[in-house]
Order: sequence, then C-alpha cells, then structure tokens
Amino acid sequence: MKIEPELEHPAQGIASAFLRAIVDDDAAAVFERLSQRTRGLLEGLHAARSGGALVAERDVAAVVAPLRTSVVAALGGVERIGRFGVSGARVVDRHTAYVLLLADVEKEGLLTEDDWRPAHLLAFVHEARDWVVDLERTAALSADAELPDPLGSVR
Repeated sequence: MKIEPELEHPAQGIASAFLRAIVDDDAAAVFERLSQRTRGLLEGLHAARSGGALVAERDVAAVVAPLRTSVVAALGGVERIGRFGVSGARVVDRHTAYVLLLADVEKEGLLTEDDWRPAHLLAFVHEARDWVVDLERTAALSADAELPDPLGSVR
C-alpha cells in the first residue's frame, strides 16, 4: 500500500532543521530534535564511554558527537548533506511518520515523485506534542524500504 505524502506535515521542516543542525555542528539543536528514546540511548553510550552516570547540559556536544559523525559518514560528508531534498512526510500511524531524503536535488531541480529515487528515509515519532527524530524507527523503516540508514551506526 502506497502512503501519500503530506506536504504540510511538520516532520518535513524538522527534517530540514535536523540536517542543518548536523551540518552546522549545532549539538543542542540536534539533541532538541531527538526522541526521548534516542536521547537516552546516546546518553547511555556516552556514560559507558566516559564512565559518567549523568549528562550535564555542557556535555550535549559529546553526547551528540557519535551521532553527528555517523550521519555525516552515512550521507556522504558535510558538503553533500546540503544537497539533499526532503520529501513530504508520510504518516504511518498516529505516532510515526517519515520523510524521504532525495540525493542531489540541487542538480536535478523540481521533479515529480515518479522521477526520483529516495536515497534515505528519516523517521519521526510523536511525543509530547512534537515530532522528533527516532534512531530505532529510522533503522526499522529504512530496512523495510531497503534503504541505507541515514543515521548510520552510532557507537
């Protein structure tokens, strides 16, 4: 079953802002757009690496650094990230949506959906009245769509 895009869904703008934050190395903005589950995973990985139990606000850059490194590698470098286009959001259910990332949109110009092939998928969950990026849902939906995970392998 084909899920139709919603061109005015908030996930589309959040995806663009998330990618901009990755490019700008703005750890606070990246962290703000992550689901609680993803934040907890990254904080746990950071605590295991550093031997600390809690993450202070000043440590957000260290917590987000492995995710940023992974995203930059998965999407082909900082320079290339800015060339990705973001499709309209597809709503899977009340709590899950995703956008498709389209490679090299600046070269291609405006295309119809029949003319492009998505390069990646970025999934969102709805929590606390906001749509936020979720590592686990992105991995699962990317695998289902047979697309590489844009969040890569965070360690």
